[in-house]
Amino acid sequence: MGHKVPPYALRIGINRNWRSRWLFSKKTAVFLEADYLIRKTIDELFPKAGIIDVIIERKSLDHCRVDVFSVKPGVIIGKDGQNLKKLYKKIEKVLKPLFQKHNLTYPTLEINVVEIKKPNLYAAYLAEQAALQIEKGGRVRTVLKNIVEKAKNTKEIQGIKIKASGRLDGATIHRHETVSWGKIPLSKLIADIDYASKIAFTKYGIIGIKVWLYRGDKIGYFDNVTA
Repeated sequence: MGHKVPPYALRIGINRNWRSRWLFSKKTAVFLEADYLIRKTIDELFPKAGIIDVIIERKSLDHCRVDVFSVKPGVIIGKDGQNLKKLYKKIEKVLKPLFQKHNLTYPTLEINVVEIKKPNLYAAYLAEQAALQIEKGGRVRTVLKNIVEKAKNTKEIQGIKIKASGRLDGATIHRHETVSWGKIPLSKLIADIDYASKIAFTKYGIIGIKVWLYRGDKIGYFDNVTA
């Protein structure tokens, strides 16, 4: 069985930065779990907000900054900031027991919502769009072709591959469908490959969707802010 490495992880230090930016010699496992819970809470509260990435930065034990990159920032902020307040409360409710259990002070939380202006440049957005269309009853191959057409019409994208796996269109046997265009040089480390996976919940079961985007070569070290 092959051991696959995500394109993002393979390129950390070459043209990708860490998504969690902190380094503490003590209680590392606690903060790793906290980061996971923060991302999980955001995804659960805003499953269709076009969230591209979540960057977590801790400069000290008592401060945590969370940057949420989204295509629809208004959905996350809400009217008069109500949704954002709800997010603060939900994260506090999830994290406080974890920090109390390990005798740590709950850190000051700062959440910044950043708007993504060119969503078609990000695999996470295209994967989410494919999942939503499949959940609405769209035929899988047609949906995949539509996503590829979106990518082809974006001049910064030089290649795309999208794959769907599961009981496609209600088939009784699990199968997969792949549509690609252009080139995807996965083994070329300076290649700017964006990757994302999403799940579509249908009446036949779960369909997994994976998207790879090739946005040209990028030599700069830690140049990009988002994934």
